[in-house]
Amino acid sequence: MELSPTEVVELASINLNNEVTKGLVPAQVEYVKESVVEINEELGCVGQSLRAVAANLADIKNNIKPGNWRAFLKSGAINCSERFAIDLVSAYTNWLGGSDINDNLLASLTPRSLALMGSKGVTDKERQKVFEAVESGERMTEATVRVLVKGVKKKPKVSFQKTES
Repeated sequence: MELSPTEVVELASINLNNEVTKGLVPAQVEYVKESVVEINEELGCVGQSLRAVAANLADIKNNIKPGNWRAFLKSGAINCSERFAIDLVSAYTNWLGGSDINDNLLASLTPRSLALMGSKGVTDKERQKVFEAVESGERMTEATVRVLVKGVKKKPKVSFQKTES
């Protein structure tokens, strides 16, 4: 596999720590770096696809009656759940459609998290906190996104233990 100069630069910029490369021969390290480039390109495609799916769903919703939209979601015509589609449309309508956020960052978040980021009162600054956390490698759950954008944790369910009395 011949590498172009831009790919060589990309490979050189990939930092694999000693724990990753320990015991590997240079060809294996190069293979891992090439795979990292490919994986990151594909993740960018995932984000781009999510954005495109959200745009298409929002377009359908805007061009049919509400009853038809609900029927469409329940029809099984699209290969995702109703909730998935609703969350993507919400995210797209409330913020994603006008955002220039990097596609590879979108790939790290669920449609539910993307919808949360478009909730009433959420600012670009709060969304930026989520993206900074993603970039730093923090595990991004819906609960983590909720805390970052709304500043509140979901209240834990209180369970009562049954006693013998």
